[in-house]
Amino acid sequence: IVAVLFCGLSQARYTIHNLSSEGRTRTKQLFEVFNFLGEIFIFSYMGYVLLTFPQHVFKALFISGAFLSIFISRACNIYPLSFLLNLGRTAKIPRTLQHFMMFAGLRGAVAFSLALRDTSTEVRCTIFTTTLLLVVFTIWVLGTAVDPMLRCLDIGL
Repeated sequence: IVAVLFCGLSQARYTIHNLSSEGRTRTKQLFEVFNFLGEIFIFSYMGYVLLTFPQHVFKALFISGAFLSIFISRACNIYPLSFLLNLGRTAKIPRTLQHFMMFAGLRGAVAFSLALRDTSTEVRCTIFTTTLLLVVFTIWVLGTAVDPMLRCLDIGL
């Protein structure tokens, strides 16, 4: 995934100049369609697995610990890295934007696909169920609350 990302970034930098303006527009539209189709597929598949997976294992302590560790690790990454970046920048990352990055975070489609690969034991089923719950929570609860959070922090788009 990372290799494809960096290949796309480096190729886009050099090949975009060889396209006409209409070609650039059509290429952008094509990749927006691919993005949309990819999101539809992964989220539909996650919903399908959530409802049809026969071996969900719910361990309340493990799930709670996973939620807590996710939020603590987000805070331990966002705030110190923003502080370090702000040391060398003229346009600083404001504290409100740091709070928003902490709140929004990543949604976890890669974690879902990795957890789904092997569900042969009870422990792995527990990890899969917890990962699925984390992803669903961050998509539906935190994703839904993004707009009110932007207004609450007074961040304009």
